[in-house]
Amino acid sequence: MKNILLTYMESGNGHITSIKAISDALKKMNDGSLNLIDSYVMQEGNDPTMKWFNNFIIKQTKNTNSIRGFGAFVFGFLEFMGGPPFMVWVHHVIFRKALLHTLKAIDKFKPDVIVSTHYFMTLCGVEYKKRYNQNCELVTYNPDNNTHPWWDRRDGYFVVNNINAYNEAIKRRKFKKDKVSEVYFTARNEIINAKVDKAFYREKYGIDKNKLCVIIADGAYASAKSSKVCEALLKTDLPITIIMLAGKNQQVFDKFKALENTTKPNITLITQGFTTDIHELYCASDLFITKAGPNAMLDSVFMETPILVDYYAHPIEKASAKLFVDTLKCGTAIYNIKKLKKQVEEYIKNPHLLDEYRENCKKLDKTKNGAIDVAKLIIKEANVTKGETR
Repeated sequence: MKNILLTYMESGNGHITSIKAISDALKKMNDGSLNLIDSYVMQEGNDPTMKWFNNFIIKQTKNTNSIRGFGAFVFGFLEFMGGPPFMVWVHHVIFRKALLHTLKAIDKFKPDVIVSTHYFMTLCGVEYKKRYNQNCELVTYNPDNNTHPWWDRRDGYFVVNNINAYNEAIKRRKFKKDKVSEVYFTARNEIINAKVDKAFYREKYGIDKNKLCVIIADGAYASAKSSKVCEALLKTDLPITIIMLAGKNQQVFDKFKALENTTKPNITLITQGFTTDIHELYCASDLFITKAGPNAMLDSVFMETPILVDYYAHPIEKASAKLFVDTLKCGTAIYNIKKLKKQVEEYIKNPHLLDEYRENCKKLDKTKNGAIDVAKLIIKEANVTKGETR
């Protein structure tokens, strides 16, 4: 039996939803020859060094959303310093202790294949193969819509979800062509099995079926523009339901929860904390207002709800906004809050303006599910497919 280590790394929630989709696909395809290990490697075992480093990563993720220009500066600096080789040096020198502790934690599982959706787990996978087990294989699924300079290109398979990221990986980032694959977007079981029925979810959550409903979010930490956008929409005189997604941000949750009973009569405010069933609220809504987090936008589009991008924190999210807005045409992008409020009010008065975006959302087929192709690659690398050898 081959050990397949699926690494869960919190840095926002998108990396987690992507690895969950791959895990779901592997569980469906497992013939009993795979020992599937789902692990939050950094958070298990109460290792203070690993917990500190994971919290450091989370803090920087929040900073990219809350400090204007921070993300662009960091990515620009990494480009200037040469990208992947510099990142390897940083983790060998500055974050050496965190790297060594993580490698020991990984070795407890004796993996035959390491699966990653986060740059640090990919780097650890490369180092694990070098230092612990040369027969261990590495498969990385990049959940972003571009290939940025953080990714380690020294070893393993690198899987992307669109042609732009594929070309960037090979031409700009110098990945080996035979080690890069393109698959369709990944979808976890909750998305694949979900009803796409707005009326059903509006009844389930008690949402007025006669009002335009918008849901506002900034990923897991609600640290970008969501609060300001919600405050602006609370001033409208038109009928609207606003779902404010606070995620894991308790301060934001408490703030808007206290406002629910004080809104104007034309407004219904619903405050929601972090939930793994957020796709149901996407479906219940007419519009998803969000920063350009690739996985959140993908889930909303899979649930056939158009997007309105109000912010992007760095080149990853800029690429995602370009893909979902400019290429797939599943919504629009408005970065000025006053203009955003005016556009939402236009949607309230003329809801048919969202129809074209909704139809474009329907063109994305979640049943194609790139996670299945990633799972097939993992099985091949585990060398357990009947009659097949490397």
